[in-house]
Amino acid sequence: MGKLTVQTLRAVLVLVDAPGQREDPGVTLIMGGIGVAILGVALIVRVPRMLLARVVARDGEAAQLRDELDEVI
Repeated sequence: MGKLTVQTLRAVLVLVDAPGQREDPGVTLIMGGIGVAILGVALIVRVPRMLLARVVARDGEAAQLRDELDEVI
């Protein structure tokens, strides 16, 4: 699975990099590094947003349970 992914990524990078020109591994590695960096930033942004959404939902649920408890007492 991993080898297929690497081969697919390499083929895409070669096609996008410079069609018709020789394959330069340095440029391909730099472009791959840029792609990995972009994915890393996207992950860093997505995870805190998901956690924040969970916290907001739990806070709303806690407030609702507090109100129900106040009614009972």
